Amino acid sequence: MSVAQDIKARIDIVDLIGESVQLSKSGSTFKARCPFHNERTPSFVVDPRRQSWRCYGACSDGGDVFAWIEKRDNIDFRAALKLLADRAGIRLQSANPERAARERLQRRLIEANDAALSWWRGLLDDPAGDHARDYIAARGISPESAAAFEIGYADGADGDLQRHLGALGFRTEELEQAGLVVITERGPRDRFRDRLMFPIRNSSGECVGFSGRALGDDPAKYVNPPESPVFQKRALLYGLHLARSAIREAGFVIVVEGYTDVVSARAHGSANVVASMGTALTESQVALIAPLASDVRFALDADAAGQAATRRGIDTVRHAFDAEGFIRGQDRLSADIRIIQLPQGRDPDELIREQPDLWNRLVADAVPFLDFLLAQASARHDLSQPRGRADFADELAPVVHQIRDEIIQTDYIHRIAALAQVAPAAIARRRPRQGAESPPRSGTRPDAQPSGPERRDKIQTTLVALAAFSRPAAQTLDGDATGLIDDAEDRSILSAILAAEPSADWIAALPEPERARAAALKRDAARSFAHLNDEDATAAATEITARIRELRSREHLRLLSMQVAEFDRSLPHGPVALAAAALDRGDDAPLDPDLLPAADAVVQVRDRAVALHASPNPS
Repeated sequence: MSVAQDIKARIDIVDLIGESVQLSKSGSTFKARCPFHNERTPSFVVDPRRQSWRCYGACSDGGDVFAWIEKRDNIDFRAALKLLADRAGIRLQSANPERAARERLQRRLIEANDAALSWWRGLLDDPAGDHARDYIAARGISPESAAAFEIGYADGADGDLQRHLGALGFRTEELEQAGLVVITERGPRDRFRDRLMFPIRNSSGECVGFSGRALGDDPAKYVNPPESPVFQKRALLYGLHLARSAIREAGFVIVVEGYTDVVSARAHGSANVVASMGTALTESQVALIAPLASDVRFALDADAAGQAATRRGIDTVRHAFDAEGFIRGQDRLSADIRIIQLPQGRDPDELIREQPDLWNRLVADAVPFLDFLLAQASARHDLSQPRGRADFADELAPVVHQIRDEIIQTDYIHRIAALAQVAPAAIARRRPRQGAESPPRSGTRPDAQPSGPERRDKIQTTLVALAAFSRPAAQTLDGDATGLIDDAEDRSILSAILAAEPSADWIAALPEPERARAAALKRDAARSFAHLNDEDATAAATEITARIRELRSREHLRLLSMQVAEFDRSLPHGPVALAAAALDRGDDAPLDPDLLPAADAVVQVRDRAVALHASPNPS
């Protein structure tokens, strides 16, 4: 009999699956709702006779005990074999001596952690743990939650843990590698003393390390173990072993920073919460949750550090999901990463304990990450200044260009354009500066094209051509005419025409790269307008100028309307309307500074609308 067959013979599949799925007897089989997708009618069947399972619903997946562990924990066959061998009490022999030695060491370190956990759990219930229990109670952690998360207590006596584990046969070298002991000039010392102990388990549920929270006045609030053969902080998420089924059921995972955030969340009904343990989320951590849910919601502190960590986490999830294809085609990018916006000065632990209803509402109202980034960028840049608006657009354009869903991308392009006070096409054309994010992949919107001849406005180019063709037509244009031309080359050409003396060669005054364009434009104008005299050319130039100004006015009105709509997303309509009315009347009473931009935009929109309807050629 092979090792795999021996393992299967010792493990009952109903018992194994029943530990994480609520099974109901149905004839000779057991049924349940599939844990790998949402469904109302049970389609997940476990057959004890064949020792197999199968989903007859959307998954259409199934297999034996190994297939179950691989699917449930997102691990390969070898890892599943190791986990089930441990459960069955079978020692695996490795053909590779180095690998065998490494696996023996890893197993030894995990056994040392298990023994330390039992010791510290006992101390928490001991009279010596009175002040630790008082601290737990003060933090709103119930005895049931402390038991679920196996919280323990390391007392202040140095050497007790070493002596206890030494009596169990663990060597000092093993305890040092496990992060339980520190070697100093005065000899080995217990790493954790007078601390509340939070055991950290990997995705397989093995205890791989601890984080100790100071109970006294130690300046080091938390102490974590060093990296070891079993503890790599970047590849661990606190509480994942308890949250796995809840994440699948909820369809999303909430990422927080701290251990007590997770403990409080689970105690108040949010069992789908994990912690990045005070570090920015890594791609290895994302890989742990990606098989469980593609909807990731961040609930990090509202202070500057928390907001920066949120932005880093957003980037990590976007890049990790895209690189591994976890979100098919990024079609739902704005719905897959959301931000739970906490009140200023409140962390999840405090908010959940004191206002659980508010927490639940904030979770339900979590905003798409693009809304969060837009709000953050708006606050960082001075949108009243051209440079600030340009930097604002530069920051967001690379992100929005990577959205493949055309409807979502169009919406955010228009919102960014409204705040930057430019046409949406300008955002669609904008590209990252050198060293910024790469341009969008294939599948992005077709109107996200580079600037160039194909993007020139034909009416504006006609005006420049008329000025190049007829000197009297050019002389009728005022100094502001160049501001009507969007294309940089055409604007430079018109400036040269208007600045040149009547008999001067205005083409020669242009920089070398633009002379060819100017010469070609002048030749084309001579052919196209050969039937016009100077009077006709002047009349045409005047009419075209008025038309461009009218289009500009209508575009300005549209942008202002978009700005008002954007303000309405974040501010109640009533206060904005009242502030706009007060501003229009010229009331002396001071207005809320936060409402002034929106109120001013409302007034401008109304005034421009009146002007546009009053005159066929508004200026």
